[in-house]
This record gives sequence, structure tokens and C-alpha cells, in this order.
Amino acid sequence: MSRHELIDEQWKIIEPLLPKRKTKIGRPPIPLRKVLNGIIYVLKTGVAWMDMPKKYGSYVTCWRRLKEWEKVGIWERIWRKLLGMLQEKKRLNWDQVYLDGSFVAAKRGGTGIGNTKMGKGTKVMAVAEKNGIPIGILVESAQPHEIRLAERTLATIGYHPSEVDPLVDFANWSQIVLTIVELFVSRFEKKIKPTIPGRKTDKKRKGRPLAVGDGYKQRWKIERCFAWMDNNRRLVVRYERYIQHYKAFCLLSLILLCVNRLLK
Repeated sequence: MSRHELIDEQWKIIEPLLPKRKTKIGRPPIPLRKVLNGIIYVLKTGVAWMDMPKKYGSYVTCWRRLKEWEKVGIWERIWRKLLGMLQEKKRLNWDQVYLDGSFVAAKRGGTGIGNTKMGKGTKVMAVAEKNGIPIGILVESAQPHEIRLAERTLATIGYHPSEVDPLVDFANWSQIVLTIVELFVSRFEKKIKPTIPGRKTDKKRKGRPLAVGDGYKQRWKIERCFAWMDNNRRLVVRYERYIQHYKAFCLLSLILLCVNRLLK
């Protein structure tokens, strides 16, 4: 067995969450485990679809399954069900959550690609809980600033506890971010304290300095979350022409992360 394939323990968790075939008419389908292992091989190694080992079946079948399951929302549904399983086992810590974005270079043309000072690419926004497990994700063009994507990113969180301390780590501090966070957290029962640092180039304010708090020192956990995702080479540089296919790979990486946490 290749190190890129699912082990039996992982497959036992994922198998009940996969869609079942509704009809038995036509050609017998390739086993789901073989197809999923083929997609995971492309995700982890970053190889082109045509270079996928033949032991996983036709690369066209694997590519089509990735596309079709993303279109009907299967990848996101599996990920959210796994988050629910982590919540039931009390593996999620909602004392603090972290919001940040990461730029991904796009070497080819396609949808959802924006021009920036770093070149053309896509932006991945993520929300992670205190242990670094991603609980929200948004994949968009890299052209809009992160502050314009903050509200939509927070809206992707599927579960909302009563009390949370969000830490927002942006390159440029903005009152807009603070307003967005306050509007969003107003849905919660208790007051939530946003933690947003100022820029070094900002003019010094009169009176007491802005209290960032010790919690901001834990912002490295959201950076570690992006590092976990980048262990999958297909995510380091975007080669997919359609942004939804790249998002499907992102969701699959989060699925594998959640499964590994359930096994710990």
C-alpha cells in the first residue's frame, strides 16, 4: 500500500459518508476506495492527472468524480459531518478562533484568478479553532483585499457556539474588519472580543495604546493550518482552470485532516 492511500481506519470513517450508487444499470463502477485513493494521490503528489498510476483506474474517472462531487456539494458535506463528529467528541476548542488568508499563485488562466503585486493568483481564506483545525474556508480571486472577504469567510463556519474570542491576523489593520467582526458576532448570545493589531506605520493615538492581548500571540496556529494544507503539493500552486476544482482539493485536504484528528 502506498503512503498516499487511505488506511483501513481512515476508510471506516469516510466510507459511510460517501454517496451510494442509486442504480445498478450499466457498467460496474470502479470501487469508491480506489477512486478516492487516486484523487488523494494527485492531491498529495501534485502530479498531472495523466501521470496518475493506473492501479487507481482511469484518471478521467477520478477527475470526473472530483468535479461531480464538488458540483453537488459532497466534499463540503463530508467535511462538515466530520466537524460534527469532532464536536461530539469534544475535539474542537471554541475559546478562540483565528481568521487569516493565504495567496496561491496561479500559473495558468482560468476562473477566480486576480492580479496582485505578487502576480496573478487565488486567495484562500480560512477560519481555525484554538487547536488549529479549520472550521471555515473560502476560495476566491486574489484581487480583493482580505478585509472584503472577512464577512463571507466567517459565514462559512457551520457551527456557532455561544462564546468565542476571534483573533484576526491581517497584513493591514482596518476599522472595516472590526466592524465586520462585530456585526457577525452580534448573532451570538454573549459578547465576543475581536483582537486586531495595528500597523507599525499607524500614527500613535492619544491616550492608552490599543490592547491586543496575549491571545494574539497564538496567531501562529492559523499559519500552521495553512502549512498543513500546503503539505499537499497540489495546493501550493494552482493549476486547475476552474476555481471550484481547486476548492474541491482544498476541502479534500481538510477532510483528511479531520479524519486524522478523529483517529488520535
